[in-house]
Amino acid sequence: MIDRRSLITGALAATALPTLASAQVSASQIRLVVPYGPGGSTDTSARVLAERMGTDLGKTIIVENRPGGGTMIGMVNVAKSKPDGTSLLLQTTTAALLPAFDIPLQVDPQKELMPISQLADIPCVLAVNAKHPAKTFPEFLDWAKAQSSPVLYSTSSTGGLPHLWGELISSKAGGKLQHVPYKAAAEALRDTVAGHIQVFVDVTMPVDAQINAGTMRGLICGAAKRVPNISSVPTASELGMPELEAAVYFGVATTAGTAPEIIAYYNAAINAALKVEAVRERLASMGYIAIGGTPEAYAQRLANETVRWRKVIKAANIPPPV
Repeated sequence: MIDRRSLITGALAATALPTLASAQVSASQIRLVVPYGPGGSTDTSARVLAERMGTDLGKTIIVENRPGGGTMIGMVNVAKSKPDGTSLLLQTTTAALLPAFDIPLQVDPQKELMPISQLADIPCVLAVNAKHPAKTFPEFLDWAKAQSSPVLYSTSSTGGLPHLWGELISSKAGGKLQHVPYKAAAEALRDTVAGHIQVFVDVTMPVDAQINAGTMRGLICGAAKRVPNISSVPTASELGMPELEAAVYFGVATTAGTAPEIIAYYNAAINAALKVEAVRERLASMGYIAIGGTPEAYAQRLANETVRWRKVIKAANIPPPV
């Protein structure tokens, strides 16, 4: 429930939104395309954002689910739309990762889509069964190096950020980690809790509940600072390994060629929404860390991440996910 302070904060922020673009975006209904099916945390976060932005802008923002193609179906849909500000995209990490595989794509997400703002991060975490002999991440690296056979680690997919992060960690463990992809994080976690797989590598949810219950032990989190829902888990920076910082992240983009005034209009609305305490709390309940920022900062992050993970992809010879 949004409290009085949040309403006041949102109202003040809304008055600061650019007015020129409001006239240019004359449509009363806006689409926010989500490249995943309904019901998951990504879809829920989009609906939280759409509701708040719609209130501030005085428009109806409809969340439209277009799953498939490793998020490419949703990206193509918005990239091919009119650049009039009526089609927005909840963009995911794939906007940086897919170009890193150097394969032909239906659209170039960093050229045919225009960044508006970062939205939120959900950091990666490496966890082991509570019975595992390693109590710390350095101990885990030493243990992995000493094994005569590959150490199996589970993630929710092939070619996603947790998989690439796992390969980056494997390089620090003497190449001893071997990826075992699952169809969903819950399945990967279940087999790790049961002891069928030695290591779980994914984002902070749903493993946070197992870490807090004591059935799993978090050894390293890819966030810059400790994450509230797994506050017991040290960060990569704390462990003296800032190069292991990693998070699945979300942002909002639109069709390339959209007027700068419209980009500024939506950027202000997103950043205003992310300052509302109730919005931040709702995102935090799903493990997300609100980010925000400028279109330029978001574009630079995408470009930097493509360069960073391309090196890992080539070194580990990881096949493209699409």
